[in-house]
Amino acid sequence: MSFHSKMADLIKNGQWTQAIPTLAAHVTDNPDDETALSLYATALMRAGEKDASLKVLCDTARRFPQSAAAQADLGFLAMKADNLALAVEGLQAATKLQPNFYQAWVFLAQAQFACGNMKEALTANEACENTDPLGAEFPKMQKAIKKGDFARAEGTARNMLARVNGHPRGAFALAYLASTVGAHEEQAQILEHSLAQYPANPMLYRSLSEAYEAVGAYEKAIKVADMLVTLDPSVTSHWIRARVAGHVGDFNSALDHADKAIALLPGGSEERGKLDLMRGHALKILGQRSESEEAYRACIKNTPGNGAGWWGLADLKTFQFTPQDEADMQTLVDDETLDAAQRSQAAFALAKAFENRGDAKAAFAQYTVANNLRPDIDFDPGKNDQFITRLLASFDSQTLQQQAKTVPTGPTPIFIVGMPRAGSTLIEQILASHSAIEGTMELNTLPNLERTIRIEGGRRFKCDYPESLQKFSPDALTAYGQQYLDNSAIFRTGKPYFIDKLPPNYERIGLIHKILPQAIIIDARRDPMDCGYSAYRQHFAAGHEYSYNLGHIGAYYKGYLRVIDHFNEALPGKVLTVQYENMVQNTEATIRTILDHIGLPFEENCLRFFENKRPVRTASSEQVRQPIYTKGMGQWKAVEEELAPLKQALAS
Repeated sequence: MSFHSKMADLIKNGQWTQAIPTLAAHVTDNPDDETALSLYATALMRAGEKDASLKVLCDTARRFPQSAAAQADLGFLAMKADNLALAVEGLQAATKLQPNFYQAWVFLAQAQFACGNMKEALTANEACENTDPLGAEFPKMQKAIKKGDFARAEGTARNMLARVNGHPRGAFALAYLASTVGAHEEQAQILEHSLAQYPANPMLYRSLSEAYEAVGAYEKAIKVADMLVTLDPSVTSHWIRARVAGHVGDFNSALDHADKAIALLPGGSEERGKLDLMRGHALKILGQRSESEEAYRACIKNTPGNGAGWWGLADLKTFQFTPQDEADMQTLVDDETLDAAQRSQAAFALAKAFENRGDAKAAFAQYTVANNLRPDIDFDPGKNDQFITRLLASFDSQTLQQQAKTVPTGPTPIFIVGMPRAGSTLIEQILASHSAIEGTMELNTLPNLERTIRIEGGRRFKCDYPESLQKFSPDALTAYGQQYLDNSAIFRTGKPYFIDKLPPNYERIGLIHKILPQAIIIDARRDPMDCGYSAYRQHFAAGHEYSYNLGHIGAYYKGYLRVIDHFNEALPGKVLTVQYENMVQNTEATIRTILDHIGLPFEENCLRFFENKRPVRTASSEQVRQPIYTKGMGQWKAVEEELAPLKQALAS
């Protein structure tokens, strides 16, 4: 074994006391042995003698000014000694001498990032990508993924990570593969590890932000998006930051970042149109009606084939389209070369235009076109019925007796559940006008927690959710309840009660009861024909796949009733059903009943809910800024014949 190999082994095994004097003597006799000098400095650094190590490296760098390795050694060990200025100096010298020195670029990006020199760090990261010794592997992975050969892609990615610790392209691909099977926690872990080695890589931050959002870790998602904007203040970065802000209800911040992204774009681009759409949604939620209309109009102008802008205007509910608007929407609907999703939204908007001028028959015909155009709908009434049967069997009276051991610490959640378009936003707005109750938004916190429980139950008990919930201890249930309150804290400001209004949470009444014993549950109920027809007329961004077929709506409504009836029997008095028709006809009495159920005194502000300026992020945002009205009752009767499939499904 050579002298250098022996010394390297001693250092590797932590035998500093033997390596240091031997190397010191050797370099005294052999001052031009660059390898020995590097080993000597490394041994000193690992022994904690930072100053001595840096002195050796500085002398070596001066002795060998044309050696990229000597300059890189100085830079790398200077980083270890927290001398970032010296690290940058050495690594810049190394990359200047050897422009394809990949590892030097990696360390330089780390050093510049640690110094806060984001522009320089980004430049160094780009050089890493250009000198990547495994660069040829990435197209192979992309090709394998495109062909659906995920096993081959995963094998290539893992091989890259084995060869280069945290390799960004390998990590990105492996994280993407994890996301395709819903393993978002693993996706985040892969990316976090890679970012520790490559902290100036925008691609990794973008993917990590998405992973955190997928698991509901919004505070982490915001921090990552903030870092992304600081590192790379590009259109994409501001778009991501705006999106995350919108997901946590910070719509002013969303507008700010959307504006910054738009400022970087030329007019007329497709990206500009998408940002205009984002602005339109945020302005609508904030109650800035005219500004919202302008943003939607800008979206239509900048992306003429985008039906989302037209639907944005229509979803303002009282917007009046011009004859030219209707002609333009009809042209878009009829153009079979355009994306079906965009044509569907334009058709929904055109139907709304017909409806607003009182032509219910023409509107219904257009709603049928719109619903039939909706792509990628995969709702199976039979499977839904089977799921409900499993759900109710898993939450029998005995199972429901076992709850969290103690009440989790924090404010009391008020869950408003039920069918969409059943008046849940009206109830939310009324309650959010009470001094003790905070309105939030449609939170995904509980579905995300359910997903965590599903994964943990499968791992520990080898069975699926909801059956697995029966096996968790009271202590575990308490911990999950606390996790819900902790994860939803970002949406709250400190009132003793807060609202979680996500209609499909009616499927999670059993889960709520078990992990949050103190929770209040309100079922928003509406006449099934009015409710079903209203859902059929609404373009939902996601999550309501049954709503595009009248028969499916009826079947889903019946399933919802099965769930509520079950829990009313198993947990008498737990769920308060609030009938929409009672709310609009006997408003004060209904409000008093709800507040009694919660345990709060009546307040006059609840009757003046329409004066509440809080952001409202649902399809009913415009209606709840108006006083109570009854025109939403009985609308289905104008198209009773056309709604026969809905009526038949409800009656079957």
